[in-house]
Amino acid sequence: MNNRLQVQLNMVGACITVAQSSDYKPAWNGKPPADFGTDIVQLATDYGAVTAKAAQADSATGGATDAKAVAETALEDAAFVLARALAIHFKKSGDIDRHGKVDVSKSEIMKLRTQELVNKTTAIRDLGTAAVSEARAAGRGVTAARVAALTAAITGFSNVMSTPRGQIVNRSALLKEVETDVAALLEKVSDMDDLVVQFDGSEPGKRFIEAWKRARIIVDSGGGGGTSPTPPTPPTPPPA
Repeated sequence: MNNRLQVQLNMVGACITVAQSSDYKPAWNGKPPADFGTDIVQLATDYGAVTAKAAQADSATGGATDAKAVAETALEDAAFVLARALAIHFKKSGDIDRHGKVDVSKSEIMKLRTQELVNKTTAIRDLGTAAVSEARAAGRGVTAARVAALTAAITGFSNVMSTPRGQIVNRSALLKEVETDVAALLEKVSDMDDLVVQFDGSEPGKRFIEAWKRARIIVDSGGGGGTSPTPPTPPTPPPA
């Protein structure tokens, strides 16, 4: 995936992370305009699906590759990233029980096959879903965007895990789909801008608006493909 699409996707992920963080969620949760709450959930779901598709496209380096292998790699990658974020979060929180459930290496995940892989990655996803709103979780990488990405990867792999190997995935076709999907995500975020500005009736709301605006900044690191740029870091809210 080219650099432009990656930074745009990173921006969407940063917006989701800001909105779902324990620092800013109280500013909009259960408050008007109510459509924002519905829209942020849908945005996270759509972001996860696009991220999974982008991972498939990046894996299909030869132009066509095995669909099952691509989906499996995307799932392993998404699960490992979230598992390590959860591991550091639970370790720093002193939660030994949950830490033991996610303290896995990449090789351990890669050794799992088919249903075992789905079961393990689903368990990691469920722990992430429960932890995403916990204090300091977002700062350790446990974000709604990463949970959504893993959910989409689980769905993608589940859809092809029983199919025979040899089904091909065309990289060019996938990249075209990703470009269309990213454009749709950007339009949704733009529409949500009009909802965000309406949370200006309180100090927490004003801090959320500022954090959202900063997450919306797309910083292009320059260059073509290769290493993906780092998503913008959500600002730390000032003391109440």
